[in-house]
Amino acid sequence: MEPWCHHEPAVLEILRASLTRRLEPAHRLLLAQLVMFTGVAALFPVVPLYVREHGGSSADVALFIAGPLVASTLVQVPAGHLVDRVGRRPMLIGSRIAFAALSFGLFADRGPLWLLALLRVGQGASSGAYLPALRAALADLTPVGQRGMRYAQLQACEMVGLLLGPAIGGAIALWRYSGIFAACGVSVLVGLGTLIRMPETRLAGAVETTPHPAGVAAAGGSPSSAPGSAPPLPGRWWWRAALLVPAGTLAAVGAMFNMYDVVWPQYLQVRGYDTLVIGLSISFFAVPILLLAGRAGRLSDRANRRLLIPAALAVVAGCASTYPELRSIYTILLVGTAEAIAMVVIEPSLYALISEAADVRVRGRAMGLGGFFEAAGGALGAGVLGALYGIAEPVPFWGGAACCVLAALVCLVALPTPRAPGPGPARFAVAPEPLDTVPAELNLTLSGRPGLE
Repeated sequence: MEPWCHHEPAVLEILRASLTRRLEPAHRLLLAQLVMFTGVAALFPVVPLYVREHGGSSADVALFIAGPLVASTLVQVPAGHLVDRVGRRPMLIGSRIAFAALSFGLFADRGPLWLLALLRVGQGASSGAYLPALRAALADLTPVGQRGMRYAQLQACEMVGLLLGPAIGGAIALWRYSGIFAACGVSVLVGLGTLIRMPETRLAGAVETTPHPAGVAAAGGSPSSAPGSAPPLPGRWWWRAALLVPAGTLAAVGAMFNMYDVVWPQYLQVRGYDTLVIGLSISFFAVPILLLAGRAGRLSDRANRRLLIPAALAVVAGCASTYPELRSIYTILLVGTAEAIAMVVIEPSLYALISEAADVRVRGRAMGLGGFFEAAGGALGAGVLGALYGIAEPVPFWGGAACCVLAALVCLVALPTPRAPGPGPARFAVAPEPLDTVPAELNLTLSGRPGLE
């Protein structure tokens, strides 16, 4: 029987658990991310206008957005080492406290633009420390063969934030641009109330014994190998297509998303739309991702990702290349919906591949590696593609599309082909993880639901 989480949308599952006070550890992570990302997403439509208000140019806008991404890029891998050494929980809580403090510093709106930009860089560094811990903890709490679904749930929670946050940010900006940073700081503090009650999950990750067959095949191992009998990690544990190809593809995803962070508000403003419409357009993009996240997660866990990911990237590239020709908000939203439907399967599939291919002892570092590539791509998208908007409007859209096409070709050629361990229609057969060796407070999450066999 499939776990309960496969039959109920992530957000409804979390709300039901909250109302019945049966929040499992994975629910706490997802709920905290939903609340915090709502505040973070409030920044998206307003930050470029905030920089413009301070006298910044198009290049300043790009650098103001790219700076935090560069900081996040540089922090990801070292943070992943700390996640593996000191644990998930300290990194989750400490990084969010720092982010909230910096948010209130930006709300104060004191000092020149370069000083405000440094505070944004600090926010990027704290986010870079948070993400490997979040993704590693979710992998710890989720059996192999279900992680595409779990990361799709994470994406759905972020899409709720993207659905609500930009509209909130656009409305707050009608009062005061810097007010969006106060909203962001408050949302992070509220999310911390959930994270503080999270148990440490690093021990749970250490008992995994059944790697995903795709990761096993890529590593040249067998499904019966266990961490307890595994050889010492090689110095270049990351030098495998099973890790580097999905991580590199995340760079294209990051470039596309963060190019939009810089370009989208300016793109719609040139067409005569105000901040409220800009915020609502970003929120509208989140709707299909939110509605389809469950189906996308199931598809990711069952389909051939070597074909699924390139197909989705090709659709995203096609949509991006059409935006410069569009003027009507209705047509723009229609194309954005098609792009969102394709985007919903990409990131969860890529992080599931990384979690399944990495040795459990370096899970935090593997997630840091994926985050490094995604943030580096994001810095490229914001700092380079975003700055090119001031030269010619179509260039950033075409550049983002080219990144997606290149990534699709690399995945199609180099992504390891998943191998089913036996005959039958199912692509993967995954044995259950031993629950008797997992801490008691984590058993409910790994089993899916109390009493479910």
